Amino acid sequence: MEFENLHPQTEESSEDNNIDFRDVLDKYLIYWKWFVLSVIICVLLAILKLNFSRPVYEATSTIKIKDEKGGDKSALSAFQDLGIMSGTKENIDDEIEILKSKSIISETIKSLGLNIKFFTHKNSISSFLDNNLGMDTEFYEQERYLTPPLKLNFFVTDSALYKMNLNFIISIHSSNSFSYIDKVNDNITRHTFGEKISANGTDLIIIPNIDLKKYNLIGKNVLVQVSSLRDLTNAYLESLTIEPKAEFSSVLSMTLVDSDMRKAEDFLNELVNKYNERAIALKDELTESTSNFVTKRLEIISNELSNVDLTAENIKTRYKISDVASETGLNMQSGQAIESQIVQANMQLQQIESVKDFVSTKDDNELIPVDVGVNDNSVSGTMNQYNELMMQKKRLLETSTEKNPIVVNLNEQLKTLRSNINQGLDNLKASQTISINALNKQDARINSRLYSAPKQERQYRDIQRQQQIKEQLYLYLLQKREETAITLGVADPNAKIIDYAESYPGPIAPKKKIFYLFAIIAGLLIPFSIIYLLDALDSKVHTREEIEKVLNIPILGDIPKLEKKERFLIKKEDHSSIAEAFRILRTNLNFIIDSNIKGKTIFVTSTIAHEGKSLVSSNLATSLAHGGKKTLLLGMDIRAPKLEAYLDVRGEKGITNYIIDPSMQLEDIIVRPSNTDNLDVISSGDLAPNPSELLMNVRVKELFQKVKEEYDYIIVDTAAFSMVTDTMLLSNLADAFIYVIRANYLDKRLLKYIKTIHKEKRLPNLSLLVNGVDHKKSYGYGYGYGYGTNFDRLKKKPWHKLFSKG
Repeated sequence: MEFENLHPQTEESSEDNNIDFRDVLDKYLIYWKWFVLSVIICVLLAILKLNFSRPVYEATSTIKIKDEKGGDKSALSAFQDLGIMSGTKENIDDEIEILKSKSIISETIKSLGLNIKFFTHKNSISSFLDNNLGMDTEFYEQERYLTPPLKLNFFVTDSALYKMNLNFIISIHSSNSFSYIDKVNDNITRHTFGEKISANGTDLIIIPNIDLKKYNLIGKNVLVQVSSLRDLTNAYLESLTIEPKAEFSSVLSMTLVDSDMRKAEDFLNELVNKYNERAIALKDELTESTSNFVTKRLEIISNELSNVDLTAENIKTRYKISDVASETGLNMQSGQAIESQIVQANMQLQQIESVKDFVSTKDDNELIPVDVGVNDNSVSGTMNQYNELMMQKKRLLETSTEKNPIVVNLNEQLKTLRSNINQGLDNLKASQTISINALNKQDARINSRLYSAPKQERQYRDIQRQQQIKEQLYLYLLQKREETAITLGVADPNAKIIDYAESYPGPIAPKKKIFYLFAIIAGLLIPFSIIYLLDALDSKVHTREEIEKVLNIPILGDIPKLEKKERFLIKKEDHSSIAEAFRILRTNLNFIIDSNIKGKTIFVTSTIAHEGKSLVSSNLATSLAHGGKKTLLLGMDIRAPKLEAYLDVRGEKGITNYIIDPSMQLEDIIVRPSNTDNLDVISSGDLAPNPSELLMNVRVKELFQKVKEEYDYIIVDTAAFSMVTDTMLLSNLADAFIYVIRANYLDKRLLKYIKTIHKEKRLPNLSLLVNGVDHKKSYGYGYGYGYGTNFDRLKKKPWHKLFSKG
């Protein structure tokens, strides 16, 4: 060990105060076995997880939502900021919500019978755990969607079946028999196929659905899962993704994730079918409402026409009128055009009144008939808008309630539109009445020319006019009824399939490479986090570097940690790491004490008890004695002496006896160990009730003056500095102080106490010694003690391995 390492770095000689990443790395690498073990465990858990996870597939489909209003939406998408296309996106969002509604998803599940699943064949790991370790994993990897092996007939209603959650195993013995295994109640019963059995509170019959022998299911188990419709609906709702291909686009991309690729494809296709069925049903409802209105009006008009025809017949019979046209002559010809207009105007007025009456008396959730004779574009447009909002409201009510904010908003809009329709019909009626009055005035002028005509002729002409009105209205309604019937028969779906559902060939999850990578990362992070947390919570001093960061005090060296909790004293031919450490300490003493001083007095102390003062004192003194130096080991820790345990020697009298008894001589208290030359020991003596006062006695100073003349080195074992004042009372007698800091024991906060002692110069010529350093947690030679460690290890190796690597 070089002497430069005795002194801490100053600001001028410091190379860099930044974090040494090699030191940080070394701090974690000493626990490399834990990292390896953690990675192995995490990888094993990943293997188990992957083997107990069914592969997941993804199916995609593309559909186009029908634009009821027509036109190219994408061409107007640039005007979104002006609010021109705001309704388009909202309409697509509404259709997406309808597609994802629980009611349609539930209907799809019912249609495909997805509430009952069959699983067969355990994988290799599951079979190994079951067959060799006696476990029952109940993990069956293969789902039988296309070829379900069994058919279950439950003796319950569909509504009750869709609420069930069952999980049981069918063990197939032959083509005719099986065992029903109820894991919940731990019950096994044997049955034949087709036999009515009672299980889990319900009755059912199980029959084969395929040739069990052909599919190699004889002697195998089949896991049957019956899931409630509510749970399945929520699960599919989470797995289903629907979004537009582009902004303002009516083309939607549908994606579903499922454990069976064919099942995912069938679900998406069936979901579109159920959506179209729902849309067609709503359109049929509108058409049927219009058809019912027209039919009722036809009945009324038919009765009125019959009454008018009967009245005309009676007048002809009563007044014997044969040919009115020939009798009226030219006067009638001039009035025909006006009469035709009056007939048309009165027909429209009656239609307006009938529609107004319907709107005023209809139910709030009832649609308004369209194309029934209201020729005003504004009113017709408002009625069409009303029906569109009403259909949207009905779709939303299938998945929500009247309290839904969207439904409340639609009700307000419908109320406003209904008021606008009534106002528009009132305006039309007033306008039509004005037109009829004007036509009647023109007709009155023509009638004045027929003043001389017979009364019978005028009566007949009025009846004929009413007859023409009823006939034209009747024919018009017949035409509308046929148009409505045609519309009802050709109602087209709301969604057009562009690309039918198709699955990716491979599973999208779990991704094994990513899973293993995550396992390795987790295996590294877990011990790293634990070590980091323990290090953050650790308040003990562990390494020499930690001391050097706080204290600007020379460090004489460090003493390795003893492998066993026992007293240790080095021997002359000892080549262990701790013996080498004390030899290096013996050498380094020459750098802190002037070689010309006679009787070099070295005090050994520490902050608190149990830091190894007695260990250092006894071994340092022994090392100096082995080096040919006449050495005295003086036990001045008169409160808790421990030197006897290390040297296995103790005099009958000691320091305390010498101080108290003036007649006692130095030779009376000196003890010489039999196995160590050049070493004398003076123990602490009898325990005194007043140690501090005792150490202030003048005989203490006289004792040190005498021994300085006779010995090369005086090693003094003192009391802990922070606990009592004993050491402070003797500090002026020391040539140097060795301050022992025990690694993994002393609190880091007490380093500030040592810093204060040094700053205030309470202890002369102070140097530090780190005790209990664990060199197994360091790399290379550490602070120079690798030789001793390697020597011990090499001694234990066979001769042919002494020159092997490592």
